[in-house]
Amino acid sequence: MKRLVRWRSRSAREVSARRARHLRAQLGVAADIAITARRRAVAARARDGERPADGGRPPRGRVTVDDVLGYAHQHFGLTAVPREQAAAVLRTRYELRNCRRDLDTDAYGPVERSGAAEELPG
Repeated sequence: MKRLVRWRSRSAREVSARRARHLRAQLGVAADIAITARRRAVAARARDGERPADGGRPPRGRVTVDDVLGYAHQHFGLTAVPREQAAAVLRTRYELRNCRRDLDTDAYGPVERSGAAEELPG
């Protein structure tokens, strides 16, 4: 009987870890979708000839944590994702896809939580 109890607790830990990995993977896909959508919008604006009046740099896009949360809800039905976790995944995907050259993000800034702004480490 004692062995069965240990097995169940280990199994619960494994299931919990698997769910956490699955959630992070889903957020990663949602972040990729948000980044791709913003890049396509920027490319369309550049194609249409939208440039600053002074002839400076081409327009930049902005991908936000809310975009990631929106796509996570739309594609995967995720409704209770912490903003901090979505911001962490967005930061990872943003850096991996070398987005600094054409996109901005709010994933590095303060994250609103219950009315108070807190700085994220990074």
